[in-house]
Amino acid sequence: MKNRIATSSLSHEQYILQINGQFNSMHRRFEDALKAGLLLKYQFPNDDIKVRETSSTEEVMQATAFH
Repeated sequence: MKNRIATSSLSHEQYILQINGQFNSMHRRFEDALKAGLLLKYQFPNDDIKVRETSSTEEVMQATAFH
């Protein structure tokens, strides 16, 4: 029972992948966001690629609304 409670509280964390400051994708796991970012960095070595962590859905909505 404790494991279920502990894992449900972690589900609010999300990771945003940005390319040159523009929103690209959103991932639930850091490993998935990092993998996608590394693949993009390999394809586009001169672009600025970042993985950001966010815990609020409002921040995710703001990142996706304007990009």
